[in-house]
Amino acid sequence: MKITCAECHNEETWGTMGRCPRCGGILQPIYDDGEIAVLRDIVPGPGIDRYAGVLPVSHPLPTMGEGDTPLVMSRRMGRALGLQQLYFKNEGRNPSGAFKDRAGVMVAGLALEAGRKGLVTASSGNSAAAASAYCAAAGLRCLILLEPGNPPAKLRQTLATGALVLPVEGVFSHGPDATRDLIMDVARLLDFYPAFVWAPVNPYALEGIKTISYEVAARLPGPPDAVVCPVGGGDMLAAQWRGYLELQRAGVIDRLPRMIAVQSVSASPLLDAYRAGADRVGAIEHPHSRLSGINVPFTGEHALAAVRASGGTVVGITDDEAFAMQAALAREEGVWAEPASSAPLAALPRLLEDGLLDPGERTVCLLSGAGWKDAELAREEAEAANRSDAVVFDAEAVAQAAQVRLAQS
Repeated sequence: MKITCAECHNEETWGTMGRCPRCGGILQPIYDDGEIAVLRDIVPGPGIDRYAGVLPVSHPLPTMGEGDTPLVMSRRMGRALGLQQLYFKNEGRNPSGAFKDRAGVMVAGLALEAGRKGLVTASSGNSAAAASAYCAAAGLRCLILLEPGNPPAKLRQTLATGALVLPVEGVFSHGPDATRDLIMDVARLLDFYPAFVWAPVNPYALEGIKTISYEVAARLPGPPDAVVCPVGGGDMLAAQWRGYLELQRAGVIDRLPRMIAVQSVSASPLLDAYRAGADRVGAIEHPHSRLSGINVPFTGEHALAAVRASGGTVVGITDDEAFAMQAALAREEGVWAEPASSAPLAALPRLLEDGLLDPGERTVCLLSGAGWKDAELAREEAEAANRSDAVVFDAEAVAQAAQVRLAQS
């Protein structure tokens, strides 16, 4: 196991944080063939510690049964869209309700291995909740630098599991380098581990996220043809691409999927770079998407590289399209996912129309988090239900009232 630059392939000292000091590329752990070979025999199940041989930590992980989330074939939406093999990977079923738990257990384990008192990160919500939960499990202190204005459910969850939350004005708007430097400096001053879940800052944390690929490949009758992901910072998409590359090296799969990234047009650093044919992803000044999980000013070029290497693409959707798909997913499939999770579904009609997806292809949409994380869906209906007059305790009266409501819906 070693840490090298994804661009110039320079090898750095194990434990190096940040970007490559030579070229500014993103660092990544590399495993030898013997380490990768274990993927042939591991059976998915609760807890990503089962993949310890291909994770960059030797300390036992404080697992809470993360991973092994459901991979469910669509019952109705796929058929309605014209997709014969549409699957949902429901990461909302992780312990804290989002895919970031796979990174949360990693950073807690890395903090323990480094002998730190706690960890510090900045977060738009899900990463904070995951870090706080796994710090509680590991007996570590947790400091969250929070962007003001996040969904209350995510903030309550973070506070409930014991984190110290400090709102920091513009924690992300000063640019990725400034955010990185702030986290690294605070970590040094407090003897905490810098646990920002973004590969250009911490190249080790996303290794937990790549286990999504291991699970998908094990549950399908073959590798997916396309993986469609919501993208903020880019770690979820880039990590899965790493996972599929490792599975191919191990001989578990014989071909690779196309990685398709989806961003809101109101927060689109990756989309802008892809359309411009750029090699780097520039930061945008004022992201204003209502999809809190992907409302980010910057995306790593590791996501851009994964899209291009896989023959994938980047799609922009509107917030309203995502909210409409969130509602449809709940009503048609019974899955309540957070708004950002619905961005991949919102992209499917366009991908089909543009010939970027074939109706017969095996397509996996990543649902990044649970619906209660950003719980606006059906809020007005719930409040109206609480205010409405109760029906008398009588079967005929109940049935009559139900028939009226059914006719209206």
